[in-house]
Order: sequence, then structure tokens, then C-alpha cells
Amino acid sequence: MENFNVISVSKCNKETVPIKGKCKPGMTSTIPSGHVWKNTWNPVSCSLATVEMKECLRGKSIHLMGDSTIRQWMEYFKTSIKTLKSVDLHEFGKLQHQLAVDLDRNINIQWQKHGYPLIGSVTYSVKEIEYIARAIDRTGGEKNTVIVISLGQHFRPFPIDVFIRRALNVHKAVQRLLLRSPDTMVIIKAENIREMHNDVERFSDFHGYIQYLAINDIFQDLNVGIIDAWDITIAYGTNNVHPPEYVVRNQVNILLNYIC
Repeated sequence: MENFNVISVSKCNKETVPIKGKCKPGMTSTIPSGHVWKNTWNPVSCSLATVEMKECLRGKSIHLMGDSTIRQWMEYFKTSIKTLKSVDLHEFGKLQHQLAVDLDRNINIQWQKHGYPLIGSVTYSVKEIEYIARAIDRTGGEKNTVIVISLGQHFRPFPIDVFIRRALNVHKAVQRLLLRSPDTMVIIKAENIREMHNDVERFSDFHGYIQYLAINDIFQDLNVGIIDAWDITIAYGTNNVHPPEYVVRNQVNILLNYIC
């Protein structure tokens, strides 16, 4: 193998790179929104710090609403915070409503699936199904309440207007929530990219990208945080609807920076 000499790179000018501010909800995203370096996601327009999870979430009520890609967050929280205890809500199947609490730190984290369409091979009960807009409407909200919403994967096989109508309904519910409880934090998690070999005609990222653009456009007028899971999973090259834990960790770290 040929050995190359050292290449010296000079700066184009003497101007220093401006210091980026901390990532926070409501910031305008760039295209692309960041890059991965040393297995860490680095946004273009802001900076992320490493946050101590248990102290950041102290006194917080986290509502995770959506598909199994946001359920991964629930599983990550339960793995990372050893003091979180799962509460049996006496529901049925893998898609049942999940709740975990840390009584000492007053942390409450819950996940619930979105309403139809739900596509998959696992059995679930239809009795507990609730649409996200309705769940948001029954949430009081306050400064320690955080709602994270993830929609997309189960909508890919259907006409785009099905997804747009659902996103608009969620948008209206978030708008009502922020009117009655403006201190509530709302986060939209974009879709992950997924496998390229699994029923590509119905589930490919071609459909996902259109939905990704649509949801960014629909929520741009609200003071919500966006977690650009689309660009993150592209940068990591996962090509898996359920990416590895290190990718989930970087997604969750954005949430922690928004909260703390």
C-alpha cells in the first residue's frame, strides 16, 4: 500500500468560526441539519452538550406518542435509568400503553401507540387505541410536561392525504394545548429511514421523505422542537427502521438538551 506524504490545509481566511448557541425548540433547521463525527451527532445550527439524564428529567412528565421508533426511546429510558420502575397497566400485547416512574426523582415517562393505521405482525388489543390528537386534548400540560410525537412509518403504504390529515389534526391539538398551557414543551420526532429490501413498493423511504417534508411544513408555525431523525439516521447509514442503541442515544440527547 502506497504511503502518502502529509498534506497541510490552510484556512481560507483569518475569520474565526462563530460559537454556536445551545440547541432549543423553535430553531430553524438547515439542509442537511448536521453530521456524525466519532459516533456523535453534531447539528449545523446549534451545539449539543452531554446531559446527565436522571437530573435533567427530575420532576418531569414525559409523554411519548407514536410508533415503535418512539417506543425505542421508552426502552432506552428504562435501560439507562435503573431507578425507573415499570407499572403494569393490565393491558394486552407488545403495543400496550407503557408507564415507568422514579418516585424518588418524581420522573414519569409513558408511551402510547398512535391510532390507525397500525401495520405489523404482533397482536394487540383495539380497546385501548386512542388517536394522538385526543390524547393531547386530555393532557393538561404545564412547564414540567414534555410531549414527543412520532408519526410516519405506518402511513407509508397509504395515500399521502391520509398522513397530511392526521398531521393537521395533531397540529390543531398542539395549537390548543399551547394556548391553554404555553409552558408545555412539544417535540416532533421525524421519521427514521428504514430497510431497502422490505416491501419497498409500499414502505420505501420515497414515501417517507414526502411525509418528512410535509410534517416539517405543517408544524413550522408552532413553537415546537424538531428532532431530525431523518437526517440523523441517514448520517449513521443505519437503513433500519429500528436503529441501534447508539443512534437512539443521540436522538434522546437532543431531547435532553431541549429540556435542560
